[in-house]
Amino acid sequence: MKKINKNIFIFFIFTFLFSQDYSLMNIYWEPKSPNKGDEIIIYVDVSGTEFFRYAYQMNIHFSTDSENYSTYAMSRDYSKGMFMWNYKYKINENTYFQIDNNDRFNDINVNMIALSNFDPFSTIRESLLLKDYAKAITLLEEITSKHPEKELAAEAQFMIAEIYLNDFKEYEIASKYYDNIVQNYSKSFNSVKKSMFTLGYIYANYLDYYSDAIATYKSFKTIYPSDPLLPSIDYELEILSSVNKTIEALLNSSK
Repeated sequence: MKKINKNIFIFFIFTFLFSQDYSLMNIYWEPKSPNKGDEIIIYVDVSGTEFFRYAYQMNIHFSTDSENYSTYAMSRDYSKGMFMWNYKYKINENTYFQIDNNDRFNDINVNMIALSNFDPFSTIRESLLLKDYAKAITLLEEITSKHPEKELAAEAQFMIAEIYLNDFKEYEIASKYYDNIVQNYSKSFNSVKKSMFTLGYIYANYLDYYSDAIATYKSFKTIYPSDPLLPSIDYELEILSSVNKTIEALLNSSK
């Protein structure tokens, strides 16, 4: 009978005990079924483990393909207990993660957070197809109130602005919605970027607010210096510059 090397035996015992400690961690997150763009909080309770209970640091490893991982330090959450840790994470797609006190992923006790399949805009799209704009706007305002400061709210406000712009041709009202999005939501949201560009275009081409259009376009260039829309903005600014010169010349000639 072949003997097992002592060091290999110790390694197997250690690995078994180590993996058992992983399974004793209580891991959960809120909300349980997040939507795209939601900020979730991932919690881990290590009070039932021996290996992690007194760890001075716990790390979380994230991946969207279960192969490439990014590692971040978790924070203690004394409000929930002596051995609780948490990490806030903005989720945009189904995500795998693992928690331990290592600086890299080791393929033990992998968890997955799945996005909710619920589309909050499905009923709204149906209302728009039926041209029931009042119902659509009401539902969009409800999304805004339920998800303040989140990307979902910015997208809802953007849809309202688009209704006033494209369906009602109410350019002044639409511009106020676009401006509200730009002023009150994160510049990292795609709906904010689209709102800023559209706002500049409305100012320049529908409301004749030329100085406001120039300021908006220049702000866009500062915030999004590598955006594909920059050539279009430079073209608009060139036209606005000539219009401004013409207006100034007319004003000076009338003095």
